[in-house]
Amino acid sequence: MLNTWRGLRSDNDAKYDKSFMLNVDDIVPQVTWGTNPAMTIDVTSTIPNPDEYAKGNEEEKKSAIRALKYMNLTPGLPITDLSIDRVFIGSCTNARLEDLIEASIVLKDKKISSHVKAMVVPGSQQVKMSAEKLGLDKIFVDAGFEWRESGCSMCLGMNPDILLPGERCASTSNRNFEGRQGTGGRTHLVSPVMAAAAAVAGRFVDVREWI
Repeated sequence: MLNTWRGLRSDNDAKYDKSFMLNVDDIVPQVTWGTNPAMTIDVTSTIPNPDEYAKGNEEEKKSAIRALKYMNLTPGLPITDLSIDRVFIGSCTNARLEDLIEASIVLKDKKISSHVKAMVVPGSQQVKMSAEKLGLDKIFVDAGFEWRESGCSMCLGMNPDILLPGERCASTSNRNFEGRQGTGGRTHLVSPVMAAAAAVAGRFVDVREWI
């Protein structure tokens, strides 16, 4: 599979409008603070001021003010000061086998915070079966997570898998719109390893300090 992907490369003489070089070691883990995926900050940062976020765009400022109200957040608050109620590791974007492996490394021999409810919903039945063959389900369950069947689940607040009004969730899903995971629920998008660390700490933490 990897060799096939590596074969999909541009011609050696291809011309580009722009080229970017990124050092992934310099990328700080991200957490969303608002109500769309663009409202994101480094885990080492604070909740932005609407003016700072909008950079002169009045519509963006209005959007930020509304998001802060919905998420019950104050500008200047460190994101790591936020306590969470729920953790959801799932969705088609962040519940692949590789995601579950990485999250299990963070959780191994640890327990989730007593005030956190957490669940894992594998991205497919194939992922679920492969994870169970590796014993990942046991690591999650031993840590305090629910090990669930594959499906959409809390990604879009399906069936009983919803947040209660005011509950704050560290979620690996790909959308954090108002009410996405339940009416009045507050969704913060994070990576699987960040979600795993948040479940243990009971708040957002910089997972680089854990690995």
